[in-house]
Amino acid sequence: MCENTKYGANREVLPSEHPTLSVIVPVHNEEGILESQTLKLVAYVQELASDFEVLLVENGSRDETPNILRKLEKQCRFIRVRRIEKADYSTAVIEGIKAARGKYSIVTGIDYVDLTALSHCLDALKHSDIVICSKNKGVDGRPLSSRLVNQCYNKFIRLFFGLRYSDIEGYHGYQTKRIQALVADVKTKEHLCNLWILAKARKAGLRVDEVPLIVFERRKSKFMRMTRVPYLAIVSFMEFIRLKSKGY
Repeated sequence: MCENTKYGANREVLPSEHPTLSVIVPVHNEEGILESQTLKLVAYVQELASDFEVLLVENGSRDETPNILRKLEKQCRFIRVRRIEKADYSTAVIEGIKAARGKYSIVTGIDYVDLTALSHCLDALKHSDIVICSKNKGVDGRPLSSRLVNQCYNKFIRLFFGLRYSDIEGYHGYQTKRIQALVADVKTKEHLCNLWILAKARKAGLRVDEVPLIVFERRKSKFMRMTRVPYLAIVSFMEFIRLKSKGY
């Protein structure tokens, strides 16, 4: 439990107002894994940074997720919770970036399987503005259909925008203040926040690095249900047009 960590055991120990690291985790309807995964994350992160915050961004949950978050926030004073009404991944990520207080920020998922990517990402951020945790440089153990969609998406991004990274959709790490300035006017949805950030970063001349990520599915993907693929394709194409119209 959180009380067994070096931060949770002493209620007089307060998190820093300006921590080294913010770990941003969007959460939506995650009652089944939220507590156990958060505690594992906390235990790992406290070995990476002497001062940190775990920023959980709850978006539009309809299960017990909000109640679990309230309990975790009471148990662990270095855990912060943000809540938004809309159930949307990109909105949650952007709100998390805006709220982050750390020098460095890393966005990850509550269904992570590879915490070592956080360590690699944090090391790389010392000489980069953005670090992509890439499935295509690591191990992508997801079903073939998900891998094919990811490959097609990345190829289209390279063709359409010239962004030649191995994996647009990996978890990202940031030099927080620089990226907060980039996302101040970004309003997008679904999975498209990463594309907006990388397109804006290139225009701003920021440095982007990649580190390997290991991934496989703990449960069926919320994004990659085949019934949603046509919708995601349409939304993505509309955002591509919008980005191009703004000169990206």
